[in-house]
Amino acid sequence: MANLAIVLAVTGWLLAYYGVLSQLGDAMTDAARLSMESHRRVSNTLLMVGALCLLSALWLSGRSFVEARKRSMLTAALIAVPAIATVANLF
Repeated sequence: MANLAIVLAVTGWLLAYYGVLSQLGDAMTDAARLSMESHRRVSNTLLMVGALCLLSALWLSGRSFVEARKRSMLTAALIAVPAIATVANLF
């Protein structure tokens, strides 16, 4: 479970960052409305799946703390450190 938590943490951050970064910028002026709507839905879906992966990784990290202490602490660090750095950059 601890190895799965590490994989979920890395995958979750990649999906969440891609979901956010793909929504940045201006839309093309000649893009169809339905195309922009579809792109926004895909981006939001990737963001939500990434967030669910991060929450699942944190839950699995807590469940596997007794058996795999180091890997569960690594998973928690993989989730907490980038989140704290992101929030710190906002201010």
